[in-house]
Amino acid sequence: MLQATQEKLNLNHQFDAKRMRHYLNGQLSVLHCHHYASLYTQLAIDAKETDLLTRVSEETFHGVLANYFDKHNVESLDERIAIACEHYGAIGLGQMAVHHLGSDSGEVVLAHSHVDEGWMKKWGKFDQPVNFIGSGYIAGMFAAIWDKPISTFQVRETQSIVQGAPQSRFTVYKA
Repeated sequence: MLQATQEKLNLNHQFDAKRMRHYLNGQLSVLHCHHYASLYTQLAIDAKETDLLTRVSEETFHGVLANYFDKHNVESLDERIAIACEHYGAIGLGQMAVHHLGSDSGEVVLAHSHVDEGWMKKWGKFDQPVNFIGSGYIAGMFAAIWDKPISTFQVRETQSIVQGAPQSRFTVYKA
């Protein structure tokens, strides 16, 4: 398992009370609710638009992470991984660990996933993975870490909390 402790994520949270907007490091952010995320995930499944959730997540988080790495001169691979994992937790999506990160493949495990856990509280187990937001985050994270454009990596959830696994596991491969 890859680990790094040198660089810590610096989060500057500001709230614009007049416009009712949250900003993290100067970027407009929506602090999520896992119940709401579960509902729009179910809507995407019903509409057969789950790729939309994945793409939006990938594009958004690639930009956030790439901007952060550039602004803070984060060049070390271990530091980039640590910051990306910490960011995932800081924005309330769960607990992420990168088990392998190669330039053309990887593996990521979520010990906790707020999308899965929200789904479980609302509807119980499901017969397919539902963490499209997490898949997009991971694809964007890998691309940002390697200084690559979005759509460089594909992510497949191979184990899922919502399907009864103790953790969610994602396989990453070059597109």
